[in-house]
Amino acid sequence: MKDDFKSLSPEDLKKEILSSSEEVRKARFQFGVTRSLENPKVIRNHKKRIAQALTVLREKELAAKGKLKQIAPKAGSAPKAAKTSKGKKK
Repeated sequence: MKDDFKSLSPEDLKKEILSSSEEVRKARFQFGVTRSLENPKVIRNHKKRIAQALTVLREKELAAKGKLKQIAPKAGSAPKAAKTSKGKKK
């Protein structure tokens, strides 16, 4: 899902955020006032989409400024060395 957002332009991401926000607003109204919402998970799913789109949008902004650090994937990374203690030895 997040890969779908990475292929979008910043303008498209902003449109996605606005449309998902509108869907959350409508779903909350249906759930709270009219009690006609069939699936309450719709709210959570749209909120997740908003968060994912905002994250990708922020990554693109930072990448454009050159301030984004590339993080290696966890699955293929080598194990980290053990930390040495700097305090008192027991």
